[in-house]
Amino acid sequence: MSRKYYIKTYGCQMNDLDGQQMGRLLKSQGYESTPIPDEADVILVNTCSIREKASAKVYSDVGRFRALKLRRPEVVLGVTGCQAQAEGLHLQKRFPYLDLVIGPDHTNQVPDLVEAIYQKSKKSASEVHFEKPDDYRFLNLLPDESEDSIKAYLTIMKGCDNFCSFCVVPYVRGREVCRDPEEIINEAIQLGEMGVREVTLLGQNVNSYGVGRHSEEARLKKHRSPFISFAKLLRRVADESKIGRIRFTTSHPKDMPDELIEEFGENAKLARHFHLPVQSGSDQVLQSMYRGYTRNDFLKSIRRLRRIDPSIALSTDIIVGFPTETEKDFQCTLDLLDEVRFDSIYSFAYSPRPKTTAALYFKDEVSEAEKSDRLRRLQDKQNQITYEIHQCRVGSMLEVLVEGPSKSGTTFCGRSSQNHMVHFEGCENDRGKFLPLKIFHAGPNSLRGTIDEC
Repeated sequence: MSRKYYIKTYGCQMNDLDGQQMGRLLKSQGYESTPIPDEADVILVNTCSIREKASAKVYSDVGRFRALKLRRPEVVLGVTGCQAQAEGLHLQKRFPYLDLVIGPDHTNQVPDLVEAIYQKSKKSASEVHFEKPDDYRFLNLLPDESEDSIKAYLTIMKGCDNFCSFCVVPYVRGREVCRDPEEIINEAIQLGEMGVREVTLLGQNVNSYGVGRHSEEARLKKHRSPFISFAKLLRRVADESKIGRIRFTTSHPKDMPDELIEEFGENAKLARHFHLPVQSGSDQVLQSMYRGYTRNDFLKSIRRLRRIDPSIALSTDIIVGFPTETEKDFQCTLDLLDEVRFDSIYSFAYSPRPKTTAALYFKDEVSEAEKSDRLRRLQDKQNQITYEIHQCRVGSMLEVLVEGPSKSGTTFCGRSSQNHMVHFEGCENDRGKFLPLKIFHAGPNSLRGTIDEC
């Protein structure tokens, strides 16, 4: 009987892909996936440390698995991802029954470390140091037939060189390392040949792809092909692969070259959606966050995007209750929502993260009650804007990539180029197709459309 693994992932798309990659590595060694932890021989909690709440969930999960380890001590229990990187040996001290603590740079070692635990050559293992940029290797593990993938993630770089005062990413993902462009193009070609219809290019700041110090140093030392700009990379993925739709995340507002914006007017495969995290509408707060741009800089980029393509949908990230944020600053953020009218936002109350400048040197003067109130007010305003934007979609035609049955099982669903979830009466043969749907109903979170025939 083959061994089984269970992976629970928290956090962003980068974490989602890391979880997929670890699963693929274990499958290559004969393991089978299971959704039931009690059936698993290997349990990995793939973690996020960007928000305090995500960290708390990890502690809860690892604590719950203690009873399972007592019943079945042979089970290999590990913590991987950003929180493993941030806390390292502290996790093993807090949870002495943990077998593995593995940071993001060592995902490729999961099968070997698991086997070492099984063979008793290691009692436990911890790999949380950063690889040197010259030594870092990107995994190229494609989906297998069991994943039946219509959409896929494709890593183009890792790490971040922007040390924003609130953000722990440089401390848990390391500095920027760009992947060789030919590797990226080859993987996109392979994904297209496998039937993947939509790909999302991933990086902490995709806009800086190919322009950082490490990019050129790596190219010279390894005699690689020259790095290209992110806009040119998007064009090559579109031109050289069978991928039907291309998304990317995340972009940084301080790095918005005209070449990238103009690509939306020239590249038909680019999804008509741009996620651009503003974090705050106040210049004072943006300066305290070390973001490197002003409110006006951000608005200039938005205007340039909308001049190129008025239909483009915009989303963003916003933090409320940052240590230096006053009520006046918060009102600037509310005003920004009215001015930009984002299709959606990801919003959070500030929580201090270890090692960051804000946690070390800024006094957190905004009470938890005030943070909660500001978050509620922000979300209420955005919910109304989102609903109004959805209402404006009624009567329009949207091209939707059909993903399959909806959660209710009564309709099929997919996402438009603008990233709206659309439900419709379809059939299994529609799965994986791009269908033009006429929108006849708008709800607060999704749309409903219709096609003439199935």
